[in-house]
Amino acid sequence: MNAHPLTVGILILYLLILIVIGAMSSRKSAGGLTDFFLAGRNLNKFTVALSAVSSGRSSWLVLGVTGTAFATGLNAVWAITGYITMEVFMFFYVARRFRIFSEQTDSITIPDILENRYGDRLKLLRITSSIIIIFFMVAYVGSQIVGGGTAFSSSLGISVTNGMWLTAAIILLYTMLGGFHAVSKTDVLQACFMFLSLVVLPIIAIIELGGIGPIIDALASEGGGFTNLWLFGFGAIAGLLGIALGSPGNPHILVRYMSLKNVKEMRQAAMIGTVWNVIMGWGAIWVGLSGRAFFESVDALPNANSEALFTSLGEELLNPFFMGILLVAVLAAIMSSADSQLLVGASAAVRDIFDKLFAKEKDIPQKKLVLYSRLSIVVIMALSVWLAFSAQEFVFWMVLFAFGGLGACFGPVLLLTFYWKRTTGPGVLAGMIFGLLTVILVKKQPEWTFSFLPDMKQLSADLLFGITYEAVPGFLVAALATVVVSFMTKKPVQADKMIDQLNYGEIERKDHKAS
Repeated sequence: MNAHPLTVGILILYLLILIVIGAMSSRKSAGGLTDFFLAGRNLNKFTVALSAVSSGRSSWLVLGVTGTAFATGLNAVWAITGYITMEVFMFFYVARRFRIFSEQTDSITIPDILENRYGDRLKLLRITSSIIIIFFMVAYVGSQIVGGGTAFSSSLGISVTNGMWLTAAIILLYTMLGGFHAVSKTDVLQACFMFLSLVVLPIIAIIELGGIGPIIDALASEGGGFTNLWLFGFGAIAGLLGIALGSPGNPHILVRYMSLKNVKEMRQAAMIGTVWNVIMGWGAIWVGLSGRAFFESVDALPNANSEALFTSLGEELLNPFFMGILLVAVLAAIMSSADSQLLVGASAAVRDIFDKLFAKEKDIPQKKLVLYSRLSIVVIMALSVWLAFSAQEFVFWMVLFAFGGLGACFGPVLLLTFYWKRTTGPGVLAGMIFGLLTVILVKKQPEWTFSFLPDMKQLSADLLFGITYEAVPGFLVAALATVVVSFMTKKPVQADKMIDQLNYGEIERKDHKAS
């Protein structure tokens, strides 16, 4: 298929804008690691809110959720219900603590927060958390590259391979140039494209069909869960709701909380982010449901891939101009996540491993550390491209593996870190390790473990009433390990004071006095 020149022109213009933003932001990001990875903690509430929404949703929303709604009907509602609810809680309650503690302790990364909270002299928390972050960020960015290849292939008619290379090249260029300044600015632009497309496309589809009636008829003809939310088993529903457990532990979302200029605006940012999350989530559902009235089965989609529905429906309904906007929305979803994940991976490599471990006795100029950060972005992208070309799984499950893995490793330990005074460093270390092992074993257990371990996926299903999505048992095991080991070890000396400061908003009081 050859795309219309106008569609290609809009796409090229969008990609050029991203590169220009990266180039214009390069000077602001060159001052030091805080500038490069957190934009100097100087972002406004709109930028933080929209950046968090766009980076958190990724290609999973526009490709995965729309495809799931097409393939399973209303079952997909459970997927968006879980993460929207969790992110309301995170933004309204936990985000403020992240922002306050990170400034109090000059923390730039999640490993910074863990080391400062627990006084980890042996650096075990920093080393372990950094390795986990890099491992999952490579998988995460790889999944976004696969999503980009799919988008380019279905809309521009180029090969998936060439689409993947193009996606990687553009993301690498503007992220490496502009750091978090460029990422946050492009995320706002990308959030707007995603929002527009997820609202406009289902509305046009409903108008074209003459109302919601044909959609309901198409769903009814499939029967079962296509029209009834409650016909799915408990395990299936709980597994989709369990997607929410990834949000508290994904560093590329959490760093948004740390970058807000004024902590007093966090609730306003939360409101903005929640509204956009709800509208975009339900827009994706309606795209999938309306697709059933246009395409009889998945066989009618390119390569029989339900994740191609979004662009295929656009080709069915939109003129070349709006088709270009639609394609931009797909790429926006992909790039707004991948750029943030690249930065988080680079921060783990440069800030947490190189600067704080290998060069801790040296006074390395901040500008040189920024240069090393840019080089590390290149390395992480290379690893991600290798994974993208060797992986065989669909985008939806690739993203969920990384999203759920990070949620299991960091979600429980960070929530306990900010709310429970009794949490200890050894408890956090145990939680991260057991969470990681559980996620890996439930997701894809190596055959050599069968001789001395039971089938972990089946064990999870037996113990958790049918739940097999690895994030759920991973989160529960990590929380249990953290609590048990914390009770067995000594509480940090300054724990009470630190938590009390967070409870009363120490920085807010200081800002008030200063004003």
